[in-house]
Amino acid sequence: MEQAKALRDHGVEIAKRTEGKYAVTLYQIDSFYVEVYHLVEHNMDKRYRSFLSTNPLELYMNSIDISGLLDTDK
Repeated sequence: MEQAKALRDHGVEIAKRTEGKYAVTLYQIDSFYVEVYHLVEHNMDKRYRSFLSTNPLELYMNSIDISGLLDTDK
């Protein structure tokens, strides 16, 4: 419950993906990342995974929209 509260209070949602029967949402809190594995058929969060490395972000590269960050006027 403390992890869920920390995500609500301080987390920024970055991306979503699916993995089998889970909807996985990626959040950033300060200098680390948190994945929430949501079991869709039971509508409940089953697992939290936190990490500092950017390597696991590869799974999200196709789903992160950076178009608003690109300056097309140059």
